[in-house]
Amino acid sequence: MLMGLNHNQFLLMKQGIKTIEVRLNDEKRSLLEVGSLITFVDAKTQEKLNVTVDKIYKFKTFSALYRQFYGLKVGSATDDSLETMVNDTYAIYSPEQEEKYGVLAIKISLNF
Repeated sequence: MLMGLNHNQFLLMKQGIKTIEVRLNDEKRSLLEVGSLITFVDAKTQEKLNVTVDKIYKFKTFSALYRQFYGLKVGSATDDSLETMVNDTYAIYSPEQEEKYGVLAIKISLNF
């Protein structure tokens, strides 16, 4: 499965710091399962990074997700508040999408 990723998030993932990818549980992501392969594409450089899905956590809201997963492992600054992380995510996904699909925390490991 191919997924785009903004440059800063891509770099954190490439370095092995970001190990949880946050996404909507939409039609495409609902096909993921443990062992699935994902190729992330850097939106700035088009570089590709292959990962394997290790675990999938399902949540109704981003707020619930970020209460369990936070900081650099999800690509947020270590001092970001829950409200900041949710608001930053709402710049990508709308509250309506969140309500319609629910959200995923996808634990990944790099393929070398």
